[in-house]
Amino acid sequence: MHHQHSHHHPCGHNHGQRQDSGAVNNKLIIALLLTSAVFLAEIIGGYWTHSLALLSDAWHVLTDAGALGLTLLATLQARKASTMQNTYGFHRLEVVAAFINGATLFVISGWVLVEGIRRLWAPPDIRSQEMLIIAVVGLVANLLIALLLNTHAGDNLNVKSAFLHVVGDALASFGVIIGGLLMMRFHWYIADPVISIGISLMLLRSAYYLTRETLHILMEGTPPEVRAEKIIKALQQIPGVKNIHDVHIWSITSGIPSLTMHVIVGAGINYQELLNKCNLILARDFAIIHSTIQLEQECRLAKQITCNLYSSSQGGGTTQHHHHHHKHHSLA
Repeated sequence: MHHQHSHHHPCGHNHGQRQDSGAVNNKLIIALLLTSAVFLAEIIGGYWTHSLALLSDAWHVLTDAGALGLTLLATLQARKASTMQNTYGFHRLEVVAAFINGATLFVISGWVLVEGIRRLWAPPDIRSQEMLIIAVVGLVANLLIALLLNTHAGDNLNVKSAFLHVVGDALASFGVIIGGLLMMRFHWYIADPVISIGISLMLLRSAYYLTRETLHILMEGTPPEVRAEKIIKALQQIPGVKNIHDVHIWSITSGIPSLTMHVIVGAGINYQELLNKCNLILARDFAIIHSTIQLEQECRLAKQITCNLYSSSQGGGTTQHHHHHHKHHSLA
């Protein structure tokens, strides 16, 4: 009985260079400086004008600055080479940083929501003209930052999270501008807490989706763009493949899916040729180039498509481990 492991990872593929990291980092630095300046302007302006909407926008901008700072740190760390202690390198730091961004959004939006509801009953007088000017400056700055990050938001989860922060803040600044105009024209000071509550609800929505996406990666979930059943069906069409089981698909970080599986093959099959076909399908049709495939001729757990690491036996309730004892066949 012959078994073979195949680890498919082309030498020319470099995870850390999925994008022009230098260009990304330069844009992140510029965006971080602009965001910090806007935060200082809005936090000072919020207390000066007594505007909760402006203050809530300022705290949102602060989370933007934190998101951008964490994103910059994550991209720098992700370029480090893997070690024996961190065999996947430091790519997962991007996901951890994005999770922190989402958790921070939950806290800030909760505070703004509570304060906004409290102010509904007694809205204070607002320096509406000054508030309007500061909000316009914030909107222009956020639009510039969004343009800087837009080209990279689709490929990197952490850049995407920072981009969503900035877009949300631009919308919040627009809302503050509308509120400032209403207060200047009609003295409707209740518009300030109403807009603040709207901003907080928008932040809660962004926080929910961001934390859900990052938790899915941290829990080793199958990437949403990958369909395991389609992969199995495609590989089962290869002549010589009798069964596929013990399938694991997860993301190391955004844009880097990884896969392991066991494939039972028939007798007399050219192992290397079959492995090459499997790897070609995975890379060409499913964009998975980091895969480990174990070929074998029999396995007592062949009916388990996925692997239960620990399963209680029906008899005595003891724990049974999924062990694979393989005798390896090396190619000449």
